[in-house]
Amino acid sequence: MKTRFALLLLLLVATRAPAEEPIPLRAGPLSMVFDVDNAMLRFVRVGEIEVLRGINAPVRNQFWGTLLPQVTNVQVVDGGDKFTASFDVSCREPNIDFAWKGRLVGETSGRIVFTFDGVARSTFLRNRIGFCILHGPSAAGQRWNIEHTDGAMSAGRFPTFISPHQPVQNIRAISHELAPGIWAQVRCEGDVFEMEDQRNWTDASFKTYCTPLEIPYPVRIVKGTKISHRVQISLKGDVSQLLAEVAEPEESVMLTLADGPQVWRPIPGIGLQPSSQVATLRASEVSRLRALNLDHLRISITPAVDPVAKILGQAATQAKALGVKLHVGLHLGEKPAEELKGLVAALQATRPPVSAWIILAADRKAFQLAREILGDWATDALIGVGEDTNFTELNRNRPEAADIQVVSFGLNPQCHASDNLTMIETLEIQGDTVRSARQFINNRPLLVGPITLKVQKLNQAPLPGQLPANVDARQPTLFAAGWTLGSIKYLSEAGVKGLTYYETVGWKGIMSPGAEAPVPSPFLMNPDDVFAVYHVLRAVGEFVGGKVRSVRSTDTMSVVGLALQKQGRTRMLVANLTHQPRRVRIRGLTGGTANVFRLDRDNLESATKNPESFARRVGQQIAVTERGLELLLPAHGIARIDQ
Repeated sequence: MKTRFALLLLLLVATRAPAEEPIPLRAGPLSMVFDVDNAMLRFVRVGEIEVLRGINAPVRNQFWGTLLPQVTNVQVVDGGDKFTASFDVSCREPNIDFAWKGRLVGETSGRIVFTFDGVARSTFLRNRIGFCILHGPSAAGQRWNIEHTDGAMSAGRFPTFISPHQPVQNIRAISHELAPGIWAQVRCEGDVFEMEDQRNWTDASFKTYCTPLEIPYPVRIVKGTKISHRVQISLKGDVSQLLAEVAEPEESVMLTLADGPQVWRPIPGIGLQPSSQVATLRASEVSRLRALNLDHLRISITPAVDPVAKILGQAATQAKALGVKLHVGLHLGEKPAEELKGLVAALQATRPPVSAWIILAADRKAFQLAREILGDWATDALIGVGEDTNFTELNRNRPEAADIQVVSFGLNPQCHASDNLTMIETLEIQGDTVRSARQFINNRPLLVGPITLKVQKLNQAPLPGQLPANVDARQPTLFAAGWTLGSIKYLSEAGVKGLTYYETVGWKGIMSPGAEAPVPSPFLMNPDDVFAVYHVLRAVGEFVGGKVRSVRSTDTMSVVGLALQKQGRTRMLVANLTHQPRRVRIRGLTGGTANVFRLDRDNLESATKNPESFARRVGQQIAVTERGLELLLPAHGIARIDQ
């Protein structure tokens, strides 16, 4: 069900606790929001039909890092059904200083013009500067007409399944069909634009960007260089019917348990990565991890450079203590045969309990070589291929060998943006990656992982006093717990064999780093404390061997629900993803009563110190009536409902 504009505005305010509140605007039939903090136009809509998910103008450094915009001097003249807005943006980090002025004009006809005029105030290397136009995932399968830079016209459709490469290049203007006879056009000026399917990185959009990737990068930008772009949005056709169909926002978010034979999936095996900060688990940490009923630990080895025997030995010790198997990702180098033989020697010395081998970035020859040299070690475990960064690489390097037994890919929600709302948007798309993968892996088991809040690879060393770029300060928070719950929901409902999240202990883990590791803010916790996400994983782990039942939400960017069933018991986990209280109604539970527990800001401190309990009981029993079960979830609150 389409998310309504009023709820989108609430969500934008709620999820980010912004320094500046977003500004609702209207240009005739088009409604939208100006996200001040990100200098971004969001949620451009006609009634309930999305025209664009957004337009922004990121400055990206030579490592593809996006510089945070500092927005000042915002001036808005709002005429009700028309507007003008202007603002200044400064993008800075060491050795980079770029400033731009933005101007937005909205007309009663539905025409919007967004201009970008920038200047480099230092000399630096960049990978991209300028407008990105985001068509939302609802555009998938819709018709388009493309005007190319040479004036030629072409017709086609937005891809339904995720396109591995650019669906279209050399774009001057793109029109797409919103409804029969109604078209929206976006015209781009100032550079050559092309489109990529950002669902490859779990972004909820098709991104039309500049400059074409075929042009070598990074590019040296000399101090004083000026860059100017212009984007124009317009409508064609009678939109009056779309405006007439707008419904009033509902008071409650409705969660409905789906019915039918296709709504059940086995609960996937959930695992973690060993800590990158702590080499040895304490007895209390082992006890708490065993309570999660984990399926595996996943390690990654590059035999050409890693101390293989040490890594395998430590992983084997931890896996045996936790009663789990190992999933091993292998990065093979220039001498794969020699590297694999060294690995086999280490395996014979350490005897790790491996249940899955993932040959990463492997072609057919490398996979067959690994299968052959690993010998019995591969016979006793699943062996397959994968990519550990994101779905993109798997989509572009599709496995072909018939004897590949398992396929894997990793993901994180911050390849292109880091705000809470963008991260929430990635949740539904995670299910799309699984459905797209099924088009070329068929029925092979699919493992998704590592799943982390930030990309695992560390491209830039941190500045003094900063967390490493692969560590997210939100890791211990309720937001991270709710995001993880949504991730488990969408990936499980899409049908996967296994999921690997985070690490056991530390900044990127599910428990406090402990006394052995330095503890910067925001990880100022006692060594025995657990993060909020621990309670989500424990609540799911208690239903291992059961099934997941699909749950529909009327507002997927505000509230998500995960339904688990095992041996006649039902458990629902519900997360409010926003910074505001949300009323929730659940339909599809059996009649009678339910026990409800809640994890929220009021009891988070006690919950971090008491991993034996999900949280506190809201009520001994809550009635389930014909209308369903009704809850009021606090900001970022999580509820556990047991029947």
